Amino acid sequence: MLLFLERLSAFGNLKSEISDLRSQAESVSRQLRAWADSLQNTDIKGQRYLNNKTRRAAAASDERERFVEELRRCQEENIARAQKAGQGKN
Repeated sequence: MLLFLERLSAFGNLKSEISDLRSQAESVSRQLRAWADSLQNTDIKGQRYLNNKTRRAAAASDERERFVEELRRCQEENIARAQKAGQGKN
């Protein structure tokens, strides 16, 4: 639109203002493109990916991770107890 206005003779007295606006618009466009690119290259999923199904899946995954970590901790405690008991017999 700014390019079109710049070419119209009726807006000849506003050429510098139009040119400044074009420059600002191009700068904002480059910044937005860079921001969008950085978002596309992250592992972060946005709001549009969050629905009840994905929330339940994420919660189930978190719960599984906590359960496995608890199992690992219990196993390490049992091994430590067994080693301690074995040392007491020697």
